[in-house]
Amino acid sequence: MANLYLTHKCRRGCPFCFARKVLKAAHNVEEKLTLEEIEQFVSHYEGQIDSLGLLGGEPFLYPDLVKVIELLKRHHIHSKIFTSATDPLPEGLAEFDISQGDINFIVNVGSRDTYTDEKFANLERFFDKFHSISALSYTIFDLEKDNPEFLFDMIDHYGLVRNIRTGIALPIYRGGNSYIALDDYKRAAEYFCACAEKAAKRRITLAMDCGFQACMFTDAQLGRLFRLGTNLGFMCGAALDIGPGLKVWNCFPLFQLGCVDALGAKTLDELKLNLQKRLNEELGSGRGVRPECAACELYDRKLCEGGCKSFKSVAL
Repeated sequence: MANLYLTHKCRRGCPFCFARKVLKAAHNVEEKLTLEEIEQFVSHYEGQIDSLGLLGGEPFLYPDLVKVIELLKRHHIHSKIFTSATDPLPEGLAEFDISQGDINFIVNVGSRDTYTDEKFANLERFFDKFHSISALSYTIFDLEKDNPEFLFDMIDHYGLVRNIRTGIALPIYRGGNSYIALDDYKRAAEYFCACAEKAAKRRITLAMDCGFQACMFTDAQLGRLFRLGTNLGFMCGAALDIGPGLKVWNCFPLFQLGCVDALGAKTLDELKLNLQKRLNEELGSGRGVRPECAACELYDRKLCEGGCKSFKSVAL
């Protein structure tokens, strides 16, 4: 998958934010990915893209969001919008016809006490319109305080998609955010399994996103998660993030380790290889992020990629 990084602007301030370094590196917060650049990108890779993520920053603060959605629609590309939905709906979005299946939303949420009254009111107005095509996203970053119950309550109350995209907070190059240390991954596995059990009782499933490693779970835990309907995944699948100036990087945590020209390849697969080569030059091409990865059967069988490469950047 590829994402269009539309804008640096964001008002949410999540402590685990993967984009923190991208935002700080932005010398001009008004800089944005232009409609002309988006047209260039999708035309260059015409026929190779059926879905694009729209993210930031906060996409709702991008002035031409609906125009981007319409542009992608003309190229037969589905828009998956990653948002906190705490800002007012962009112009034209409230009137958008959702019946055609052109868009859906991944909504990063927190507990009620993380919102001002104004921001929470914006979130509720958003759910009134888009609840049927909105799934929640949650990032585990505090094993002492995180409690998933508010997610299940939110899904029931607003009638949201009954699946939660769940990731683990990862380190970003040269620090600056909260994340789960590798030494705590066994505890994170226990926490995730407990969440899956609680979710199943509410007829809600979890899906693994960034950061999970197969070895953090026991065989019994993996079997139970499978029975609960959890979408298991231990391969990286890092997206191509295309930003202003048509620069592309391979996921936010590693943004500062290198960008390449988004139009400098003939295919998206070739573009990914260009980025992988760049990262290997910076991080080395060794297997996974743990010593055990060197002899791991699951790694050999391409069932686990050995964790996020961002942990390799911590030592740099």
